[in-house]
Amino acid sequence: MLINKNFSLKKFNTFGINVYARYFVEVKSMEEIIKVINRYPNIPKVFLGNGSNILFLKKYYPGMVIKIGIKGKKIIQENDLQVIVQAYSGENWNEFVMWTIKKGFLGLENLSFIPGTVGAASIQNIGAYGSEIKDTLLKIQAYEIYNQKIIELTNKECQLGYRCSLFKNYNYKNKFIILSVFFILRKKCQRLNLSYVEVKKELENMKVNKPTVNDLINALFHIRNRKLPNLKKLGNAGSFFLNPIVDISYFKKVKFKYPTIVGYSVSNRKIKLSANSLIENTGWKGKKIGNAGVYEKHPIILVNYGEASGMDIFCLSKQIRKDIKEKFNILLSIEVNIIQ
Repeated sequence: MLINKNFSLKKFNTFGINVYARYFVEVKSMEEIIKVINRYPNIPKVFLGNGSNILFLKKYYPGMVIKIGIKGKKIIQENDLQVIVQAYSGENWNEFVMWTIKKGFLGLENLSFIPGTVGAASIQNIGAYGSEIKDTLLKIQAYEIYNQKIIELTNKECQLGYRCSLFKNYNYKNKFIILSVFFILRKKCQRLNLSYVEVKKELENMKVNKPTVNDLINALFHIRNRKLPNLKKLGNAGSFFLNPIVDISYFKKVKFKYPTIVGYSVSNRKIKLSANSLIENTGWKGKKIGNAGVYEKHPIILVNYGEASGMDIFCLSKQIRKDIKEKFNILLSIEVNIIQ
C-alpha cells in the first residue's frame, strides 16, 4: 500500500481535471482500509471508485483521497429460478454486468455500459432504460468508520431512491465504506425490461421482433454510443443534473406554455420532467463558455473541452440552474458529487 503525496488526480476523475490531492492511496483489502484510516484519523477523506461521478472545485484537495480497489465476484447461492451473487466494491460495474449476463443471470442488463464501480453505483442507485440498482440489490456489506466494524444493510435499510441512498444523506456521507454488494438475479426466465420507448425503437430499427438479452445489449450499446460523449475525447461525468419531479398539475401548465417540454409519469400524481428539455428551452444546448460546455447531443451532460477547471464546470452549471429557475420556477438538483 503506497501513500502518495501531492498526487495528480487527472487520471482518476472522468472530467479529466488536473486537481492535486495532499494524499492519495489505493486500498485493496479490509486490512488496508483500517490501517490507513487509523493512521490519518483527523484529516478529511474522499472515497473514490472510478471518479465517474465527482467534481473537485479547487485545484488542491487538502485531505486524503482513498481509492477503493477491493475486487472479486462470486455466486453465493442459487436454485433453478434465481441466484445471489456478491461483487466487491472495486469491481468495474460494466465488467460485472457482463459477467452476470455470460453466466445466464438476468436483472442488470439494462444498466450495462455505465462507467464506475460496483460500490459507487450502489451509493448512487444508478438507473437507466427503466431499471435501477434497487430492483435487484439484496444487501450491502459496509465498514462503519466511527464504530470500526463491518455491518450489513438490507435493500430497505439502504434507503434507495432516485439517484440517492442512505450513503448520500448528509448525516451519513463518508461515514461508511462500501465493501461488497449482494444482488438477487433471475435464471432461465428470458423476460426482459423493454419498457423504455427508445429501446423499443432501437430494436425495431434493428428489425428484431423477439429480442434476446444479447439483442438488448446491442441496442443499448448503439443508443449510448450515439447520445453520450466518449470519455477519452471529452471529459464528463455523465448526467450532471437530476430530472426534477413535479405535480401533474404543474406539468400540464408548463407543457401548455412550452409544448416541447418532456415528462414521464412516475405515479398518479407525479411527473418526472426531462432536464434535457428544460435545458434546451433555456437555450443552453451546445453552448460553450471557455473550455466548459453543454453537450450538444445530450444537454444534461456538461463537458470539459480540455483545460476547464472544476470551478469552470460548476459556474456553468450555476448559470444553467439560474436560467431554469427564472423561466420555470424549478431548481435543478446536481447529481454529481461536488468536492469543495
